[in-house]
Amino acid sequence: MSLARIIVYAAFTINFVTTQNNDKFKQLDQEIATPNLYRTAAGYPGHGYWQNRADYKIDVKLNDNDQSIKGFETITYTNNSPDKLNYL
Repeated sequence: MSLARIIVYAAFTINFVTTQNNDKFKQLDQEIATPNLYRTAAGYPGHGYWQNRADYKIDVKLNDNDQSIKGFETITYTNNSPDKLNYL
């Protein structure tokens, strides 16, 4: 067997072996998560995990006679982040 055939055969074999390990449909629960400040090893929120919150109060009147919508809304945004928000 010539050296060129061996090199080509080795290149295809290495490529085939490395592509077998990439399973795009692998279940996520097969691996144990590394615990950190934001998530525990079980996946639950950690001590450093936070979420912002937005509450909406919407009062709207539909008028069928003149096909109009009139109303108002109040949005209450709660920043639970340790960082200050410069804008919303």
